[in-house]
Amino acid sequence: MTESNDRETETVYKCSNGRYYGDTDVWTRLESGAWKPFCWDTESGEEWVETQQEETLLLVPIPHSSLPEEVETERVSAGISVTLSRSTHPDER
Repeated sequence: MTESNDRETETVYKCSNGRYYGDTDVWTRLESGAWKPFCWDTESGEEWVETQQEETLLLVPIPHSSLPEEVETERVSAGISVTLSRSTHPDER
C-alpha cells in the first residue's frame, strides 16, 4: 500500500469549530484532558467531545479527498496528524 493509500485508511475529522484533526490529534487532546469524550455514534463515526471551557464540539469523519488544499496531513507512528496550514495559527491547533 502506498503512503497516500495508507492515509486514506486513517481518520481525519472536520470539527464544528471549523478546524480539522487527525486521529492522533484527537487522542492527544483526550489523553491530555483538554477534551473529554461526551458521546459517539458507532455507525457514522461522529464523536462529540467537551472542552475544558465546557464547549461541546462535534467531530465528523471525512475522507482525505475532502480536505481543503491548504490542510496537510502527516503520517505519525500513532496515525494521522493534521499539520499547520497556511490558514491556521499555532494557537488554534
